[in-house]
Amino acid sequence: MYRLLVILPFCLLLSPEQRQVTASAVPLAAISEVQEPLPGGDPITFLEKCIERYDRQDIKEYAVVLLKQERINEKLNPSEEIEVSYRSKPHSVLMRWLKGARRAEAALYVEGENKGMMLVHPTGLAGKLASVVSRDPEGPDAKEAGRYSIKEVGLRESMQRTLRDWQKAKQAGTLRVKDLGVRKVIEAGNRDCYTLQRTCEPGENAGILEVTAYIDKESWLQVRTVLKGEDNKLLGDYIFRDLRLNPQFKTDPFQRSALSQ
Repeated sequence: MYRLLVILPFCLLLSPEQRQVTASAVPLAAISEVQEPLPGGDPITFLEKCIERYDRQDIKEYAVVLLKQERINEKLNPSEEIEVSYRSKPHSVLMRWLKGARRAEAALYVEGENKGMMLVHPTGLAGKLASVVSRDPEGPDAKEAGRYSIKEVGLRESMQRTLRDWQKAKQAGTLRVKDLGVRKVIEAGNRDCYTLQRTCEPGENAGILEVTAYIDKESWLQVRTVLKGEDNKLLGDYIFRDLRLNPQFKTDPFQRSALSQ
């Protein structure tokens, strides 16, 4: 995590209470001169600056723990705890389930390798009969396992997905975001986070009516995302914790052999 070096040289003329965020209150030129991307009046620029900082850090690899709980086909599944190893180029993800494993104990995807397939170490008897099986990373089995595919897993990917959806809503004239201020996310390691809550249009995105994004004040990373549907029903809760940047893995975790280790 990186210490913030510069304080925003102007005051936000907004109430400390929950407030509606417009899409044009803070000019891009003003924000680009400072280090801290306060959400202030422009959620789009805020997210863009967070992604820009991520890119400047030259993050090649990282290890992180992902906590997630999802509703799939109207069923709210138990919470899962997953150890994730990530490499940016080529996009590579190894996921090992620490708790809550259902169909897989481990899964590996490397862009451009294994004929574009995801390699999986199944749970239970299936895993004893075949230690590694190939699966379409965006096929029916993958969709039963999670709302997002292994090709979409990652810290930058989460921020980019939020930014893309919010940009699309802005273009449609339907972007409605509230700045909920700074909130502490205990599950992410007791982190203080800028908290933005977007209200979505019905039918816009697979039943999602509310998205709450938590951006770590210190790292500028989106460390938690909560998705809700009708009647405040939880659709997905994704939390990143215990991040280690460029950790110099002892062995290459993006090989087939890593699935059974």
